[in-house]
Amino acid sequence: MTESNSEMGFVEPETDFAEDDIFYGDIGPTNGEELTRSYLERDNFEREWGCTADDPFAEDFTEISQHDIVEVIAHGDRVGRPIIVVYAYRLPSNKTFDHQKFLRYLQFTLDKVVELDYTIIYCHYGLRSNNKPPLRWLFQAYSILDRKYKKNLKALFLVHPTRFIRVLWGLFKPFISIKFEKKIHYVNYLNELNAYLRVEQLNLPQPVKDHDKMLQVASKSITRETSFSKISPSPPRPTQQFNVPLSFILSHNPDYDVPPLVTDLISFMSEHSLNVEGLFRRSAEVSRIKRLQERIDKGEKINFLQEEEYDGNIVAASIDASVLLKTFLRALGEPVVTNALYPDLVALASVSKEDKLPAICAFVRLLPPENYLLLKTVCQFLTKVAACSDVNKMTASNLSVVFGPNLTWPTDQQVPMTQLNNLNNFCYRLIVDFETVFEEN
Repeated sequence: MTESNSEMGFVEPETDFAEDDIFYGDIGPTNGEELTRSYLERDNFEREWGCTADDPFAEDFTEISQHDIVEVIAHGDRVGRPIIVVYAYRLPSNKTFDHQKFLRYLQFTLDKVVELDYTIIYCHYGLRSNNKPPLRWLFQAYSILDRKYKKNLKALFLVHPTRFIRVLWGLFKPFISIKFEKKIHYVNYLNELNAYLRVEQLNLPQPVKDHDKMLQVASKSITRETSFSKISPSPPRPTQQFNVPLSFILSHNPDYDVPPLVTDLISFMSEHSLNVEGLFRRSAEVSRIKRLQERIDKGEKINFLQEEEYDGNIVAASIDASVLLKTFLRALGEPVVTNALYPDLVALASVSKEDKLPAICAFVRLLPPENYLLLKTVCQFLTKVAACSDVNKMTASNLSVVFGPNLTWPTDQQVPMTQLNNLNNFCYRLIVDFETVFEEN
């Protein structure tokens, strides 16, 4: 995989793209309006996570969403950033498709994650002359999706690029800043994505996977060890904390009621991080997080106060600790509330306001004991973070946006993005009603 500011190492199969004859040279991106306040300082942040059901006057995107062109993976990449996946092959005929409405739908979708750091994966396979948008529309989209959308975009992966992408790059490059250019990555084969996220979590459609295999065969670079090969993984170390089930961790740490890593991270952050602005919201350097994970999985205990890499920088250490906690929760293989109980969690959305809290209490008590204790431990710490929100700007609603997907998003099925608000609201109630929800019998 290569970045945009280096020579693009495209694998260029035969392409059936027709030369686009719709181009307006005077169309270019406009300057986005500068944000006067960060999202952390807004009082109504949770409203930004509403869906069309929240507003009877909101535009109905059913006609667009039924094509499944855009999907959201809320539990995110290796450092917890939500992922937006766009599939070109699902674009309908450009003779009938309403591209303007699709652009509004893209804005609606991005508005769900734009205040967080996020990642976009564009799967280029299947874009042909009969379904590709006109270049005029592409320039319009780049113009409308202004700084608000580009600021927190941390990575844009262009999967299976062709000569068509090279042509577009030449047209757009004069309008693209160097800072944004560095976010663009070209991915020739799907297994290259594994350095940044777990490809299997994307639940990629079969046509995309089949195309990937075809490209590897055509380039004679296929090996027996690809992202989809059936190779038995080596057994995890007894000390491993990431990418193993909760039951595995506790069975190898019988003196702990919750995973030792969680205990260590919460202990450090409780003492040193509660006043760090944007705790859990800010992202960390991916390579550093991976190095810390490897050391932890080998049984090493991280002393953030004595790490030479931080050199006494408590803010940087706190951000890394918060990212490690989010990453740990996401790497358990299933959410803390379990895949099995996800239907019961969804059913909470239909419970009346008066009965909601008792229903949440009843749901939490359905959890296995080890899951219950882990959820309680995390939420108890989040109440401490929220109590310092006048300094760290992380209110209960802000924290619920971050932890909703990490605690609840199922790993065995695709979830409609409209459920995201319900999952976040559930997490919000766990924080603000902690004493009631986790009251001991």
